[in-house]
Amino acid sequence: MKKKIKSIILCGGKGLRLRPITQSIPKPLVKINGKPILSYLLEKLEKTNLSEHIIAVGYKSEKIYEYFEKNKFKKKIEIIDSGNVDIILRIQDCLKKITKEDIMIFYGDTLSNIDINKMQYENIKRKRKASIALWRARSSFGIMKSDKNNLITSYEEKPLLDNWINIGYFYISNSLLKNIYKFVKFEDFISDLILKKELYGFKHTGLHYTVNTEEELHQITKEIHKLK
Repeated sequence: MKKKIKSIILCGGKGLRLRPITQSIPKPLVKINGKPILSYLLEKLEKTNLSEHIIAVGYKSEKIYEYFEKNKFKKKIEIIDSGNVDIILRIQDCLKKITKEDIMIFYGDTLSNIDINKMQYENIKRKRKASIALWRARSSFGIMKSDKNNLITSYEEKPLLDNWINIGYFYISNSLLKNIYKFVKFEDFISDLILKKELYGFKHTGLHYTVNTEEELHQITKEIHKLK
């Protein structure tokens, strides 16, 4: 694949739902079995066609700088500190380091076994302007169905739903990047792509973990070996 693609990894959030763990460190540095979430993500991205990584930081940014002083990766890494701002402003700051490349955007608290190279390939092969990784949602509750007499006819504990959710992997072609500056919220940019019929889904049916709460942290700690 000849096209050059850079990544933007969003690492600036405060991780309020993971307090007190995130009281002193940004969420991407929260450890899973002794290793930060960000480390797992970068190790995966090192094996892809991405040419280099731009780390968008804000909250406790000095901790991210310290991390990269002690940990080296094969591909070039540049850190952009935008302070306490909305996601789209972080992205806009990072775009100053983009010339002719396409970009992929990743959340720094999200891990999965998605095939990133395949996602890139499909976007380029089909000449799509943008794509977003989707994952089938699962109900948080057991679902029961009943007949007209309220007799229970079936029961399924936390089944997969027909809906698909955004799991924080975006591919955006260079031709669209200037449009990002028109918006004050990243979700408004995404909605505009949908309105213009320029956004496609890349369905992922494998594993996916987002570390927002201590419960989710405990879950991925037990299951991180499945991502290898």
